[in-house]
Amino acid sequence: MKKIIVTLLILNFNLTFSQDYFEGKNLYCKSENPEAMKLFNLGIETLYLNKSLDPKYLKITSNIFFKAYKTDSTFCDAIFFTGYTLRLLKDKKAIACYIMADSISKKTLEFKINLASEGLRLGEERSLKIARKKYNEIITLFPENPEGYYGFALTSPIFGDAEKGLENINIAIGKYKLLNPKIKDQVIFLKGILLSQNKKYSEGLEYLEKSYSTYKKDENFKIHYSLCLLKVSEIKNDEKMKQKAIKFYDQIENKDQIAEEIKSLLKF
Repeated sequence: MKKIIVTLLILNFNLTFSQDYFEGKNLYCKSENPEAMKLFNLGIETLYLNKSLDPKYLKITSNIFFKAYKTDSTFCDAIFFTGYTLRLLKDKKAIACYIMADSISKKTLEFKINLASEGLRLGEERSLKIARKKYNEIITLFPENPEGYYGFALTSPIFGDAEKGLENINIAIGKYKLLNPKIKDQVIFLKGILLSQNKKYSEGLEYLEKSYSTYKKDENFKIHYSLCLLKVSEIKNDEKMKQKAIKFYDQIENKDQIAEEIKSLLKF
């Protein structure tokens, strides 16, 4: 199911830094080297001016940030911004820069979140393991932050520990509610998937219904929604609900990528 689940994973990507950080302020490892700072500030200025994200100038900006890092190898922000500009270029080397930034500043929440997100975006076996490792580190180092628990839950369908994933999404939801009572649809959607994978079909259907308007066209939604509809229809002996399950199943474009353990349950 690794390929099909990536659609869900990439929905969560967002940078967690404040605008001040992208203006070169409130740095985590501000360099004492004047030349490194001069290069870094030039990179920030170049990045800020490139509002259209022209690849040519992004490459130049990336090189400037990397020169700042080479001038001072303790300058975690310079290597992070090198990775950030490479990510904008969809360059796979971005993850290596994020790893270096995280290794220099080992307790920076934002570095860990962005490294994990890049690991998910790449969707490779090694990068997915890095993502899971970073989410576990966030849980350990920042236990009050919901992102580690959410990330663990997000990777659960890949690593086959949906039960633990459900435990973690419940913890994440509790912590998100402390920050904002209105939970984002992607969190509700993920809980619906995990409930489905834990064979809690009635509850899963309830959560998937809540995220219907946002995710009804998503392949993961169609798979788990049709499964929950089918299983609940069997419990209730509801032919109309079964027909609805068939309708959503027929809309799945990549049936060959459905996990075998789920495909075996989708018997009409």
